Amino acid sequence: MDDREVGPGLEAVVTGAVAGGASLSGLRRHPTVRFLFVCLVIIALYVGYGYATASGRLTSRLGERLARNPATLDILVTTPFPPEEFHIRIYQKIGNMRGVEGNSAKLYTVSASNVRYLSRYYWVQRLDLIPEEKP
Repeated sequence: MDDREVGPGLEAVVTGAVAGGASLSGLRRHPTVRFLFVCLVIIALYVGYGYATASGRLTSRLGERLARNPATLDILVTTPFPPEEFHIRIYQKIGNMRGVEGNSAKLYTVSASNVRYLSRYYWVQRLDLIPEEKP
């Protein structure tokens, strides 16, 4: 058997080397691989923080209503600042926005899944049901 029958990459496969002569353990030390790993960890922490703290942003009234699995809800979204264009666009994608009072925005016809989605944003302080207006 001569070398041409097996192919030129056999030695790399047997020794664990990858293209360019670097070993797999050497890739772990490469700056680009480390940077990508750090980015993935940061993104995972950001998303995990949103999921971990989401229930603390819902008031007990809203939590009870969500437990009944309603089709839509009318909610009051409170942030530490008045909503700006970026926030308003998000609100309009998930419900009908009908006004702002200070740092709170009124959203109508929001689905239960969108309430949970909105509660994962770090800049949302509190989500509550809109008080029913008495005639």
